[in-house]
Amino acid sequence: MSQKHYDLRLLLCFLILSLAPALRAQIAAPDLLCTRSESGAVVLNWANAAVGCGPYEATEIYSATAPEGPFALLAEVTNASETTFSDANPAGELRYYFLRYRYNCPGQTAMNSDTLDSFIPRSPVVRYVSIEGNEIELEWRPSSSPEVTGYIILEVTPTAFIPLDTVGNVTNYRFPFSAADPAPAGREFRLVAIDPCGNDSPQGAVVTAMDLVGTGGSGCTSEVTLILDRASLDGYLPITALELFVSTNGGAFVSAGTTSPAATTMAYSEANDGENLCFYVEAAVAENNGRARSAVFCTSVMINQPARQLDLYGVEVDDDGNLVFQYDNNVLMPMLAEANYLFTRRNNVLERNGTLPLDLNAAGGQVSLMGPLTDPLRSGETAAFRLTDDCMREVTTNAVEPVYLSANEFFPGQNQLNWTPLINGLDGDISYEVFRTYDGTNFTSIATGLNGLDFLDDNPAQRGGEVCYQIRASFRPSVTGPTQPFVFNSNRACVTPVPEAFVPNAFSPNGDGTNDVFRPFFSPLPPEADYEFLIFDRWGALLLQTNDPTQGWDGAFNGQQLPVGTYVFTLRYQAKEGVVRARSGTVNLLR
Repeated sequence: MSQKHYDLRLLLCFLILSLAPALRAQIAAPDLLCTRSESGAVVLNWANAAVGCGPYEATEIYSATAPEGPFALLAEVTNASETTFSDANPAGELRYYFLRYRYNCPGQTAMNSDTLDSFIPRSPVVRYVSIEGNEIELEWRPSSSPEVTGYIILEVTPTAFIPLDTVGNVTNYRFPFSAADPAPAGREFRLVAIDPCGNDSPQGAVVTAMDLVGTGGSGCTSEVTLILDRASLDGYLPITALELFVSTNGGAFVSAGTTSPAATTMAYSEANDGENLCFYVEAAVAENNGRARSAVFCTSVMINQPARQLDLYGVEVDDDGNLVFQYDNNVLMPMLAEANYLFTRRNNVLERNGTLPLDLNAAGGQVSLMGPLTDPLRSGETAAFRLTDDCMREVTTNAVEPVYLSANEFFPGQNQLNWTPLINGLDGDISYEVFRTYDGTNFTSIATGLNGLDFLDDNPAQRGGEVCYQIRASFRPSVTGPTQPFVFNSNRACVTPVPEAFVPNAFSPNGDGTNDVFRPFFSPLPPEADYEFLIFDRWGALLLQTNDPTQGWDGAFNGQQLPVGTYVFTLRYQAKEGVVRARSGTVNLLR
């Protein structure tokens, strides 16, 4: 053994030996159990302690009218087996007592018993009531009366106080309840303190467990509001915080936030349609860090789904003048209360110009506004949807604008196409394809994968006459979605080549089948509107007048062949819309 350990043991032995005389020099006190009132007197009850240091002389009884004294010797009981004493107290005065022995044990000090008063035990104070699982828990502060040896738990009913149990000197009690029992939050309890003399304290305050009810989580209110049971909370010892717990679809309870101890409600804003939610609230009690738990409130969430943000991919004007929209059909949209087209004109005037199907999901991602519009959209004017759900919540989609195509003859044998971009304000890839038709129905693709907004067709008139074009815009969203692009056609734009006239300077109407008729030759033929062809002789007599571009002069007048010579013509025709050309000259008639 080390010297250090040896010295510690030696010191410990010294302390024990030095304290032993002091321990032996104390005379144990009687165990003052309780007092009781009896016929105008205070009866003291005690249990005697064994003392073997010397002869018994007396049990001394001291009293005072205040807990701090001064105490005076009231009486001496000389019977060593006596355990009671009656102190006359006809006026019911509050008195305080303690006992001690007097033994003939020189050098030893007599110890005092506990000090008790002459009144019945003081009532215990309940800290809180809690509901945990299928048990109700009561937690209380011990009675301040030292003579208390137990407690009676009473349930308060409208007609009686029913004892549930009597417990010893503890401060906590749990008991189960079943589904057949009354609602746990509606049950009321009181506590009574008892002492060995059969005294019981006044019944404590009535306490109940916290109830919990809620509203919301249905219709147009997605938030669940939990209403706290302030009457129960205010019956507990002061609380420092309130914490909400939630279980979703039978899962474990998790914290959903805290609030002020003075709150009357708590809100839960994370509810989703179709969820089964259960809640309880815990109140943190300032004393001993206890937590009082409320009853459980459960509800099924049935929310009117809000109108959701929707992506419009684009719009086109079809051959009948209808506006045809395509949109993201993957968005789960509820049945709407109102759905409208919104047109924004170039003067920034917002107009509501049509209605949509109320079930957009059933419409399959494409809807049409029947046309033609009284005032059709023009370049720079946009369209959008305004969607209103049953709770009058509104969503306005992104604005879209059709592709507008214009086509003009750039040079004989070349047509210039220009178009506006497909506008939707979304992230994605846009490309354009050019189609051409000569008969107005059979379109043929002549250019694909274009990113610009113009195209020069240098072979438009292989069949002559009018040629029409259409642009097809393809939009592929950048977000994960359909593999096929969304396509939108532009309006049709047509080009009629400017008629070019060739007028011969001579003809020979001799019946040989060659150059027998004098007329202008066009490529292509001009329209009959504004067309006029006149022939005169040298003296100004009118020989021929026609509005048919295919009709010519055969060199006769009134059925008679005219002589060889020089004749005068005038020609007027429409080269293109709004442009009229006129020519005049002479032609030689040969035989």
